[in-house]
Amino acid sequence: LLGDEARDALVVLAVEGADLGDPHDAADAVGAAAHMNDQLERFGDLEKDENLRTLIAEIARERCFQRNQFNFAVDTERVFRETPERTYPAVVATIFSHFAEHNGLPRWGDKTPEYIENLETLHLLFPDAQYIHIVRDGRDVALSHFKTHFGAKNSVVAALEWQLNVDRVLKFAAKLPADRFTEIRYEDLMETPEAVFRHLIGFLGIEDAGDELGRFIEENIEKEFKKQNYFKWQKAFSRRAKRDFERVAKQGLEWYRYPTVTQKKPLPMTLPEKVFWKGAHLVKKALQISYWRDNLYKSGLRWRRLGLNRA
Repeated sequence: LLGDEARDALVVLAVEGADLGDPHDAADAVGAAAHMNDQLERFGDLEKDENLRTLIAEIARERCFQRNQFNFAVDTERVFRETPERTYPAVVATIFSHFAEHNGLPRWGDKTPEYIENLETLHLLFPDAQYIHIVRDGRDVALSHFKTHFGAKNSVVAALEWQLNVDRVLKFAAKLPADRFTEIRYEDLMETPEAVFRHLIGFLGIEDAGDELGRFIEENIEKEFKKQNYFKWQKAFSRRAKRDFERVAKQGLEWYRYPTVTQKKPLPMTLPEKVFWKGAHLVKKALQISYWRDNLYKSGLRWRRLGLNRA
């Protein structure tokens, strides 16, 4: 599940009985684990029991599993016994199949916005995977990111990141057949959730011949979503912020049929302007305690991997 709004999507579909496991916060695991694919050499030959156990244990120590918000812990010995083949993708898939089973679901899915940075790796690891891209107006994405330690801190950097991510997904999607990739707008999900979910049910191949799931969604969706939770940028953005965003990302906004405020093609953002706004963005991030806390965790991961390499 791709896109800046991926963290909030499909929760209803998973929780309310569809055959799609949804790990929610634990869902960062495939993305967190994907980075290991570039470092598999340090685990050695996975045909050796010791090396396979080391890989499983390393994945189980990822933060997404350590949070344990679903009362789920990776049973490393069970994963070792039940992994169908001694490959990295098989280990990850086995762990997630156990997670789905723990939640009473026969199928698993995973979601995190960071997948946009690892699309080719994920395709290599899971060649039969289906992808759902949730796109949201980049200016509303910016408003959400302004509140986090990891997001953009001004409209220019937000526009640069949003346009880059949109381009990445469109390029990736062009390589996939229609039954492997679908795209929905966050605004459509908020406005007509019943129609969007019925589309997703069909795309994912979920059996719902009697439309039981579809009717359940119709009856219960209102309490799950924040209606009108979009286009907040129209009031929250200053005139300059609106103009600056379009100077960078008007192409993407128009591609996804989002309203724009400039009639003519805006002047492109100059290199000195980009440098200035990126610098301002970094300064604001550095002033957030949560930013340093997250970097401390990542530093710990690097030290841990260094220890494994030495071993």
